[in-house]
Amino acid sequence: MILTKHTEVRIQQRCIPELVLDLLLQYGEVEHQYGGTDLVYFKSKSFTKARKHLENMLKEFDKMKDTYLVRSKQDENNIIITSGYLQGSPRTKTK
Repeated sequence: MILTKHTEVRIQQRCIPELVLDLLLQYGEVEHQYGGTDLVYFKSKSFTKARKHLENMLKEFDKMKDTYLVRSKQDENNIIITSGYLQGSPRTKTK
């Protein structure tokens, strides 16, 4: 999803999480408008589908409590090296 500067400002001003935009694109109703644009919004049925999707995601997320990842500290791109599940308490080395 590509956001214009205008969109970034508006979603920040209106406290709309990007997750909601993703859900609108996935489950929202589409109404074609003049000028080649679409209005995408939730109707009751599409909102219920999106809510059910989130509820299912939360059930799956609860199972992810012990996950971890290892990332590279070499650059700011967050290169993920590996991922897995913690067994016991994590071993950490700090400098």
